[in-house]
Amino acid sequence: MLTLKVFSVATVAVLLSSCLIPEKALASRLDFTAEAIGSSTPPRILNASIGQTLHNGDFTIERTGDNTTLGNGIDEDTSWSFDFYNLATSINDLSQAELILDLTPNNALITTDVFGIIGLDTITIDLIRNLPVGTKQSLSLNLLEFYDSGEIVNVFNANSGKIPVFYGDDAIVSRAELSLSTGERVPEPASTLGILALGALGISSVLKHELKPQKQAKQ
Repeated sequence: MLTLKVFSVATVAVLLSSCLIPEKALASRLDFTAEAIGSSTPPRILNASIGQTLHNGDFTIERTGDNTTLGNGIDEDTSWSFDFYNLATSINDLSQAELILDLTPNNALITTDVFGIIGLDTITIDLIRNLPVGTKQSLSLNLLEFYDSGEIVNVFNANSGKIPVFYGDDAIVSRAELSLSTGERVPEPASTLGILALGALGISSVLKHELKPQKQAKQ
């Protein structure tokens, strides 16, 4: 003989939520982090020509000014890419773009140094102006204070998950990290459970309706 149990609305809602709500649906954003690593004492090239380069781990250093020694953190640009390719190749929006730079200033003219996402405007970073020469420092910057979310997203998507950047020109960059958070929204838990509760109410009503004939038959 088939026996039907009448569950409360709350119980049915919990059962449905455990079956129907995927774990990721409760997340409010997606987070990605990429980093580039090099040495704070890269190899040096004496009498380097303008435009000559050397590699320092993930970084490429290029002579751009009057100083002829390449790799000493004076009159040279450092470029690299934040590679998110294995995590995502396209995004729609950003709610966070946090940059961490480990750098060693090697010239008092660091007050004129700049940073930029290649293809967008260069920015002057006030935090750099008073850094002591010869001492390694770690800086944290919110890139959304300098760029619109859409600008960074366009660079990300155009380069299939990569963001090329550069730093110039009087410091050695030995580590860089970029953390991105998307602004993409998913159903909020409250609204999802509200929908499930309505479904549960309907199921509970059906179960009660099915049980009524069985009780009348027993009488």
